[in-house]
Amino acid sequence: ATGVKSPKCMQADRDLIDQFLRGDQRAFDRLVLQHQEQVRQFLFRATRNVDDTNDLAQEVFIKAYKNLHRFRGDSALATWLYRIAANALNSHFRRHRGREWQELGERGDTGSDGSEVDRQGRLRWLLARLPRLSAQERQVAILRGLQGLSVAETATIVGTSENVVKVAYHTAKKKLRGLLSDD
Repeated sequence: ATGVKSPKCMQADRDLIDQFLRGDQRAFDRLVLQHQEQVRQFLFRATRNVDDTNDLAQEVFIKAYKNLHRFRGDSALATWLYRIAANALNSHFRRHRGREWQELGERGDTGSDGSEVDRQGRLRWLLARLPRLSAQERQVAILRGLQGLSVAETATIVGTSENVVKVAYHTAKKKLRGLLSDD
């Protein structure tokens, strides 16, 4: 699932934003319904904790509600929401820096049979090791590698240049490969 939206969807978001800014509270509810799954997936992939995901998603949409009048429309609404979510994650990880991260289970077979069980095992292994990356590497790995966003979209969300995103993604992959050889 990528963050790329068609111009028609972007216009629909813009129309709902305009309705909300004119006082229609239900328009914001519709925006939440359209975007909450993407935001929640992003947050859960970073935290691997349902309670944290719920708390952070609520925080993201409260911030969006309070600041929607500042959305300029230079990017898709989804990109703006990812940026809010990335900031919320940064704060979350700073607050919980000393917390123990639980492994999500054994790595599973990393063979290349392509089975769903094999893919899920590799995904669990990867997600369990994301906390070992820096905050920026973790965000870029989730956005590029797991969410499938482009370098440009990732740079916008993370608030950095495309070159920094490319380097962070390369570094994250290199670190994860090193962890694989250590296991």
